[in-house]
Order: sequence, then C-alpha cells, then structure tokens
Amino acid sequence: MTISLLVVEPDQSVRDQLRFHLHKNQITLSVLYSAAQLVSRVELECPSAILLRAESPMAEAREALRQLRLGGYDMPIFVQSTSDEIVDKIVAFELGADDYIVDPVDPYELTARIKRAVQRNNRALCDAPEIREKVSFGSYQIDFATRRLVKDGCEISLRSGEFALLKLFASNPMRILTRSMVNSQLGRAESQKASLDVAVCRLRGVIEADPSTPRFIQTLRGRGYMFVPSPESSSTHGARENASIAGHREFGERSIEAV
Repeated sequence: MTISLLVVEPDQSVRDQLRFHLHKNQITLSVLYSAAQLVSRVELECPSAILLRAESPMAEAREALRQLRLGGYDMPIFVQSTSDEIVDKIVAFELGADDYIVDPVDPYELTARIKRAVQRNNRALCDAPEIREKVSFGSYQIDFATRRLVKDGCEISLRSGEFALLKLFASNPMRILTRSMVNSQLGRAESQKASLDVAVCRLRGVIEADPSTPRFIQTLRGRGYMFVPSPESSSTHGARENASIAGHREFGERSIEAV
C-alpha cells in the first residue's frame, strides 16, 4: 500500500531527510511551506495523512487543523513541534490532531507511526458506521449510520467493499480522484489499479441505469474518477474539472516536490 503524505514544513533540509526515509517505505511526499493554504491543498490532493509543523506562534497551524476537522476531513494529522509544553499538546489534540511529535524524532519511529495510523484509519473508513447526515444522489440515499443504500424506500444490497467505495466517492463529490488516491484511501496496494477498475464496474452495475454510460461515477481519461451526484452537478462538470486540473498544475509548478 502506497501512502501519500502531505508535509507542512518550511525547512528544506528536514524535508530532504524525510523524503529519504519515507520513500524507502512506500510513502510518497508532497509539501507546503506554511499552513496558510493547507485546506485548499487538501481539497485538491486528498492525502492519506498530514504532517503539520507547528511552531510559536502556532495560530496559523492551529487554525488550519481546526478548519480541516470542521470540513469533515478525517485523515490522520500529526503535529510536529519543538515545543514540549503540555498546553500545546492539549490544544493540538482538542483541535483534532491524532498525534503530537516533539523534535527530535527518529525517522524510523515517525515512519512506523504514520503507517500504523493510516492503516487504522483505512480500516475505520471501510468498516465503521458514522453518525452523519444521509447523502442523496439521483433516487438513491446513503445511510452511513446503518451502512445502507436505499432507492425509493427499498434497500439495495452491497458488499462491504462496494459500500466502502461508494462511501469514498460520495464523500468527495465533484473531485478528481486518481486511482492511486482511491487505492490509498481504501487501504489497497498500488498494484491493485486493475482490480479497482473491476470494483468500480461492479458498483456501476448496481447504481447506474446504464453502466456503459455512467451518470454518477464518471471516468476522466488519464486522470481517474469523479462522482457526480446530480444532473445540476453534471452541467458544471467540465468547468469544475478544468478548475481542479488548473489547481493541480499550479501547485505542481509552485510547491510540490516530486520524490
């Protein structure tokens, strides 16, 4: 399983050290130099986890963490800092951090923490019911609390893997999700891209009136998939796709460091 880690770290030497150790453990790295654009970056990139540098003053990092959790993003977030003050740790946890790491940290220990947290989060995404509002698309309704898909009052039978895939799509409407992103979020190996296409085909067979011309789960050739929940969304599909692609290009030119 390849893990995508978004690192907010202004120090290039630290980023280089992280890249060396993480790459050997199948963790890809992209970076931001400050937390100011973290929320908008996560909307585009959908990382498996976030490593957030927080130093005094910590207001920017704390606000980004708060906004991510308010926005419903539930990937593991690690706060890293030179401060070992109890109050800083407590505030980070209260805002939604999964772990608080005090420098210096052994890179092997950091790698183990990240892999473990992502594995646990992926299992939770697939298995755990959620107390959240139901999501409707077309004549369907997803009940996350009971893990049911209902159409016109009748329950539609789904395998657990199909429900997990539908849940991921429905949680990211009108966003481009690459095959790597989907596999990572579902805890699947990078080599399972072909089997992902099969899983998508099976899900389309359940929810699409004509699976050969999908309305809800659309394929963007060479990019991945996009979940389009309504005809109104479909009418703005092209505009949003272009905006999203432009955003990816902008970040790629300005701040993403390739492994």
